[in-house]
Amino acid sequence: MSVEIDLSLPVRSEFCAVSRRNDSLGSRARWRLFAGLCALSMAMAFTFAAFGAWPVLPYSVMEMGLLCWAFRWIERHANDWERVTVRGNRIVVERIRGGTRTQREFNMFWTRLDVEADARNRVARLVLRHRGESLPFGDELTAHERAAIARDLRRVLAAGNAR
Repeated sequence: MSVEIDLSLPVRSEFCAVSRRNDSLGSRARWRLFAGLCALSMAMAFTFAAFGAWPVLPYSVMEMGLLCWAFRWIERHANDWERVTVRGNRIVVERIRGGTRTQREFNMFWTRLDVEADARNRVARLVLRHRGESLPFGDELTAHERAAIARDLRRVLAAGNAR
């Protein structure tokens, strides 16, 4: 997947934060791991089937099918990213999720940043609110990184509203 950069916006910005997923394996290593798991599971299933426990085979095939689905989902979302940029009096949120690119723009003066705790009050979420609309940001970031982005983005928004 290629990453597109919007060149219509000026190069200089007051604030820019990018959030990416951690793809520690990479595509080739991920599918090699899947092939190894498949080979091991099927070898064990055929061994059990040879000793008379043939019902193991369908369960092993179902297990590998589910694992293949999970690996495909990971592959599809491995290159997801999102970026929040403040330029002038607008906030631009760009995302790629599962190969689909979206871009939203908000007026900086009507936008509020909220930090919401989840149901267990463990990890805070960053949410941009604009005219009754909510847009979460930074789900792939660590709690420390979210706190730093929230602090910096609030500072930029406050400076923009003070103008």
